[in-house]
Amino acid sequence: MIRSVIAATSGAAIAIGIALAQPAPPKVILLVGPPGSGKTTQAKALAKKYGIPAFSMADLLKKEMGKKDSVSKSLAAAVASGDVLPDDAATDLIRLRLFRADLRKGFILDGYPSTAGQAKSLDRMLQDQRLPKAVVVVLDAPDDVIRKRMTSRGRADDKPEIIDRRIQQFRNEAALLAGWAGHTSVVRVNAAASVADVSAEIVKGLEDVWSKQMPEQRQ
Repeated sequence: MIRSVIAATSGAAIAIGIALAQPAPPKVILLVGPPGSGKTTQAKALAKKYGIPAFSMADLLKKEMGKKDSVSKSLAAAVASGDVLPDDAATDLIRLRLFRADLRKGFILDGYPSTAGQAKSLDRMLQDQRLPKAVVVVLDAPDDVIRKRMTSRGRADDKPEIIDRRIQQFRNEAALLAGWAGHTSVVRVNAAASVADVSAEIVKGLEDVWSKQMPEQRQ
């Protein structure tokens, strides 16, 4: 009897030890929101909390445009006009970054994908890297709040017509990613709230999604 109890206790302890030793599954987070919605601030906070890199399409473009070749010039022209980058160019930039070793535990990305073609490409890249499906965090705010924030930044490219175009691009992108392949988890937050409140809402939403995914990942 005593031996049976000891064996059962030892078995439970071993099982707990194995569970504790298992590394946390990778986390892939896509931040979606218009300029002025606080994506950069929230990306930095999430990167610190979860210990994974955060980067954006804008970051990758700045590095690429520094090369000053013909491709870089065409990318710079697209950025200045507020246009969406061609799928091939955008995907090539992301592919180079995703295949680096520091993303094995996951990453936080904003600015990609923004079209159906890019979404399919990202799916393939995540599968190639054995990373999980992304959780999309949508930072939403009323158009008047977005316009006010963008105008107050005082940037040369924040003209009314470009602001309106970027707002519409955001709406299209958010709608695309919300229904991305019918399987993407979406966390919607009110970006008009304070930074602290937005952060808390994002983390709660992410943890809720991941807690529901855990049984699937164990199978």
